[in-house]
Amino acid sequence: MAYPVMIGSIATTILNITDTAFLGRIGEAELGASAIGGILYFVLVMIGVSIGTGAQILIARRAGEKDHPSIGAIFDQSFLILTGLSVILFFILKYVLVAVLPYMINDQAVLQATDEFLSYRSYGLFFIMMATVFRSFFVGIAQPKIYGIYAFLMAAINMLLGYGLIFGHLGMPALGIAGAGLASSIAEAMALLFLVLWTSSRPGIKEFQLFRFKSLSRSLNSKIIELSLPLVVQNILSMGAWFIFFIFIEKIGKHELAISNVVRGAYMIAMTPIWGFSVAANSMVSNIIGQDRKQEVIQLVQRILLMAFITTASMAVIMALFPTIVLGIFTTDDLLISDARISYFVVVLSMFFFSSAIVLISAVSGTGATRNALYIEIAAIILYMVYIYYTTFVRPSSVEVVWMSELVYWTFIGTASYLYIRGKKWKSISV
Repeated sequence: MAYPVMIGSIATTILNITDTAFLGRIGEAELGASAIGGILYFVLVMIGVSIGTGAQILIARRAGEKDHPSIGAIFDQSFLILTGLSVILFFILKYVLVAVLPYMINDQAVLQATDEFLSYRSYGLFFIMMATVFRSFFVGIAQPKIYGIYAFLMAAINMLLGYGLIFGHLGMPALGIAGAGLASSIAEAMALLFLVLWTSSRPGIKEFQLFRFKSLSRSLNSKIIELSLPLVVQNILSMGAWFIFFIFIEKIGKHELAISNVVRGAYMIAMTPIWGFSVAANSMVSNIIGQDRKQEVIQLVQRILLMAFITTASMAVIMALFPTIVLGIFTTDDLLISDARISYFVVVLSMFFFSSAIVLISAVSGTGATRNALYIEIAAIILYMVYIYYTTFVRPSSVEVVWMSELVYWTFIGTASYLYIRGKKWKSISV
């Protein structure tokens, strides 16, 4: 279950770090702007992903119950919700958040580059939201392989177009950071087209009755929103705090912001294999509860945690042995690579805390206790924000000390989620 999602996560990571790797060869302003603009974009994307996760929990539960027609109704309802949401979020990003950026970013070069990036990147919201519905469906019915193919196709197209549109190669105009935003949006559109064509051509999918739009109901809509809303708030807080982290770093300096974006790229590589286990925990916990096998949930989570730990340890060893090579993916600046090394090793250590915590909180959501997952997230965010504010403004510290906030954040989430899973309250939840 985790393997295809893991492969898909690798491809998604390739897409995300391609911009960093290319723009790191242009300048520090562009490198910093891609971090701020990229995270701001994904703050909004995570709203759609959260609704998709709520739909995925329902689909997995119905799959466990062998209720296939209901899965089609959930898919259709989610598709309408996310398509409408994409329009709203596009206007928020394009015309509202961009107007607020001058009040957040001090460096004018970084501000201008961020605006150029988002002017094209914002169009990707339409395509990524629709693709999220397909991801929820295929993961929910335990057929996630197509997600990996979709993600790799998107990453390949983005890499090709990014190389052409950023630097002006392959007969394309040299658009710099604007080309990075345009390349990513086109890649998302083309990969979505592949998903639609593939799904419509598979005879085995017809039993789920997708795109019938005949069983839409207010109660189903309410159920999706009820499950998703805590996840929406949870992910907005999580990604929003990540965005504020980079805004705070920008106040320290442009060089520190560039360091953090390089480290962010390395962190995303480290995170990549673990997302598969996170998605597997969420979907499989819901599925076996649907099979009335609640007594097996803790054993399942423990097995996923063990696999996640082994994978993380393997990644940590590789990253610890080759720091210069990993950091060199994102920049050719020797000073930047040298100054980023300590923060880089903080990230390597953080991987162990992240891998356990993300699996555990995903399992909490998989039980249907999305509201409790939200409460855990809120408490962790408060602790996280206090730490980064203190180390940035109250007692200004080096960039690597600020990066230690990841240890604080994931330790709290992992501990609180573990205690909830070990309890019994989730066993009475019905979705």
